Amino acid sequence: MQYDVTQGLQGLCPPGWHIPTEADWNTLFANYISNAFAASPLKYSGFSGFNALLSGAKHMNKTWDYQGFATFFWSSTSHGATKAWAHGMNDTDPSVSLYPAFRSNAFSVRCLKD
Repeated sequence: MQYDVTQGLQGLCPPGWHIPTEADWNTLFANYISNAFAASPLKYSGFSGFNALLSGAKHMNKTWDYQGFATFFWSSTSHGATKAWAHGMNDTDPSVSLYPAFRSNAFSVRCLKD
């Protein structure tokens, strides 16, 4: 899928759903005080209902890395001409990190109901 600069675009998501914007992600994090505390409940713990799997990522068209340790999710909010915002979680950290990541990376996507 070619990247489009329209935030909240349906993209890979089914009809009636969209890839979340940074505002959508921040609304989710606010349920857990902030992104500083959000990873623990959003990971595979089960109590948030999100259950992010630590599936790893592929950076810059190289090998798949970080399986079982970390995961990254795309935002539909761009960061310049070649990047978009992404959020990362790992096994040991209770926070969700924010990254301006190259669009050539293979990260997970979250679909949010419209």
